[in-house]
Amino acid sequence: MKICVYAISKNEGHFVKRFCDSAKDADLILIADTGSTDDTIEQAMNAGAKVYDICVKPWRFDKARDTALALVPSDYDICISLDLDEVMEPGWRQEIEKVWTENTTRLRYKFDWSNGVVFYSEKIHHRYGYHWHHPIHEYIRADGRIPEVYAHTDMLLVSHHPDETKSRSQYLPLLELAVKEDPYCHRNAFYYARELTFYAQWKDAIPALKKYLTMPQAVWSHERCYAMRLLGKSHENLGEISEAAKWYRAACLEEPNTREPWVDYAMYCYNIQDWDSCYFATTTALKITQKLEVYTVDPEAWADKPHDLCSIAAWHLGYKDKARQELDEALKFKPHDQRLLANKEWMK
Repeated sequence: MKICVYAISKNEGHFVKRFCDSAKDADLILIADTGSTDDTIEQAMNAGAKVYDICVKPWRFDKARDTALALVPSDYDICISLDLDEVMEPGWRQEIEKVWTENTTRLRYKFDWSNGVVFYSEKIHHRYGYHWHHPIHEYIRADGRIPEVYAHTDMLLVSHHPDETKSRSQYLPLLELAVKEDPYCHRNAFYYARELTFYAQWKDAIPALKKYLTMPQAVWSHERCYAMRLLGKSHENLGEISEAAKWYRAACLEEPNTREPWVDYAMYCYNIQDWDSCYFATTTALKITQKLEVYTVDPEAWADKPHDLCSIAAWHLGYKDKARQELDEALKFKPHDQRLLANKEWMK
């Protein structure tokens, strides 16, 4: 089998060597550069990548990735789509060769998004029969004339190491375009609504989130729960306390066996100083010990936050031993946090 790792780039010189080193077992590393003004192209070529200069205007991710895919030579069998801030994990090629069969067209594998969020991704595909869809949050899509055959591995093949300083300024306009182009796509309807909350556009986010929840294909309970959590957050930030409580509770009912809605509800209860409900929500959350491999996981729910909130609620309710115990648990995650240390000293 001949394997190509392909990517698009722009001004990512600080990622190129790490990217190419991780993918060195590929038969070809192909980078379609979209207008870098730094040393991305030079570094990529020095690291052994084949680099092409492409132009996509107006910008959209699907057309850029399709252009890169079209540049992969016709005699290749498997294509792996990556971003420059992602890396292939050691042993990736051996694992693909082990699970890929003559009839396979696509591989489902573990992907580490960062910050403890791991889920399954599907961006390893056959050279033929696939194209990219949507101007942003694009995904690989099969031509309707080919029968898709999935292979599967539980091995972590790709990890994401994002540049947190990178601008998201193009995301919202592209998502507005995405929902305009495909108004029946529940996936981008949710991403658009979520993006509005990132910009604290609470009044616009509320109808967008509610629209998503009414869409016939919006049936995945984890994503529906996430939308309800964001509705609670939106109403809370607008000072609409009773509506916020309704949506936080709805989220807990939608996915009662995940920590995230309980921790969000606990934070809401902390803000309004409802200590009984805060204590109930955090103790419920902490009984949940299975962290799912889905993108809706919130890393904060699996760190100090539920222990911290439980400690504060317990102290207000007079459960002082429990308060000290949960504070010690929170400090295991953040041993040098000055507020937690101050709470510990004060509780003494």
